[in-house]
Amino acid sequence: MKKMKLKVQKTSLKKMFDYGMNYKYRFIFIVFLSLIVSLTKALPAWLSKSLMDDVLIAKDMKMLILVSGGLVIATIIKGFSMYYKEVFSSYTTRLVVRDIQQDIYRHLHKLSHSYFDRTPQGEIMSRISGDASNLGKIGFMIFQILPEFLTVTVLLIGLFKIDVILAVMTLIMMPGMMMVLKKILKKIKKTARKRQDQRGELNSLIQESLSGIRVVKAFATEQDEIEKYEEKNMEVLNTEYKNKKVEARISPINEVATTILTVGVLLYGGNKVIVDANFTAGDLVSFLTSLGLMFEPLKKMIKRGSDLVSIMPSADRVMELLDEIPEVVEKEDAINYGNLSPKVRFKNLKFKYGKELDYAINNINFEAKAGEIIALVGRSGSGKTTLVNLIPRFYEIEDGSITIDGVDIRDLKIKELRDHIGLVPQETFLFSGSIYSNILYGAGRDVTKDDVINASKMANAHNFIIEFENGYDQEVGERGTLMSGGQKQRIAIARALLKNPEIMILDEATSALDTESERLVQDALEKLMVGRTTFVIAHRLSTIINADKIIVMNKGKIAESGSHQELLSKGGIYKKLYETQFGEE
Repeated sequence: MKKMKLKVQKTSLKKMFDYGMNYKYRFIFIVFLSLIVSLTKALPAWLSKSLMDDVLIAKDMKMLILVSGGLVIATIIKGFSMYYKEVFSSYTTRLVVRDIQQDIYRHLHKLSHSYFDRTPQGEIMSRISGDASNLGKIGFMIFQILPEFLTVTVLLIGLFKIDVILAVMTLIMMPGMMMVLKKILKKIKKTARKRQDQRGELNSLIQESLSGIRVVKAFATEQDEIEKYEEKNMEVLNTEYKNKKVEARISPINEVATTILTVGVLLYGGNKVIVDANFTAGDLVSFLTSLGLMFEPLKKMIKRGSDLVSIMPSADRVMELLDEIPEVVEKEDAINYGNLSPKVRFKNLKFKYGKELDYAINNINFEAKAGEIIALVGRSGSGKTTLVNLIPRFYEIEDGSITIDGVDIRDLKIKELRDHIGLVPQETFLFSGSIYSNILYGAGRDVTKDDVINASKMANAHNFIIEFENGYDQEVGERGTLMSGGQKQRIAIARALLKNPEIMILDEATSALDTESERLVQDALEKLMVGRTTFVIAHRLSTIINADKIIVMNKGKIAESGSHQELLSKGGIYKKLYETQFGEE
């Protein structure tokens, strides 16, 4: 398990490095600026020897002016270098984060439906926003650590030039500090990953609760939802508290270690000044100044290192998402749809949602001829929606095949396949924006406003649209909340008509509507089905009596098939379903 986590972390760092290499010349310039900053930070330590030996002890005014001037010039150079380093590192970091976020968003749209079935939206949002934003902090921290590291390195070289024994004394303390800090950082990473996962769960809870706010209010369970949120939020708080307690140990350990080291150097160096004529007071002051200047960047390195470790799980979580492999993949030699006839055949078709689960679709065999209306009926969970979701390759077929005019759908380009399939679901999704933009969604660029209006008229939507103050520019609200169910369905039908596909899928498109809306929508659907191979999932059997073929599904299999009258005469499942709905009438 530990090897697995280490591998994930290394992979995450490598991928981030690969992203950074897209801007390698910017990185080189930032390293150059960081080196200048480091050298100018170390300069006071080197000048302190001259200040002590050549100015104060020798009483040389000219040297005093030179030393003072050198400090001023070094400070100005350091100021300019720090400014441009900050600006360039911040912008470069943002460029890297932008690239990662764009790749995440692009990759999400490549993933199959199964990923979104098993992953809560809140968890996905947490990775796109929170975790991806943390990547910016990671990049920026690395740029912050770089000049501190170079400063420590430059000052350490200076320590060895002054006195090797004193420098070795300094280094002896380092491994001990590093071992203690390594244990602390390990704990920080562990609690940080737990914290990020809990935040993802918290976001999922919020997303789910707000999405189902109508149900929450209908059942008066607001307090239950609040208590669940407070409980989960307290878990996050406790984890963050534990993480902070571990982080808080770093500063006191640093303080104690640096104080002991300084006292040790002072005792040994002071004695050497007294007994060794070649080791001057200026050497000791220069060494102590270097040591003092080294402590601050060293502390910052350790602090930023702990911060870096605490948010590294964000990188792991993002890279895990980017490593997610789509189940539905287009073949390299996939072909265009061309002029295929919309004749759809299902041969020995099998599908299940998981390896451990039973088949949701089991050995389906039938053919829909071009222009036929195929109705799919059956009790909930019988596999109707699953079957039609396999036609546009929302999921990958387990076994068997679906062909269009003899061509396996897996041999077609995915976009080409879906461009020739229209879908009107039971619950229509409208995007924020105008009615016009929603009808136009997914249509070709050569579509005119007249085309949109004509599609709306065929969908029985034009009349209610022009009654709005803004007409086709009327805002629909988030997810279409400002529209009624019937209005949303007719907008969806207009969208499908504008797309003008050869194959249509209607998934219980009228089941949730009132009588008047159902009549208008049904009329629009009948226009939509003309000349197209149509698959209709019907909740109300009255809507599919005139279908060319009715397929009765039961536990993922075809139980019966035939026309309405044929199925009634068989006296099987279809007749029972029909009598259940119309028996009293």
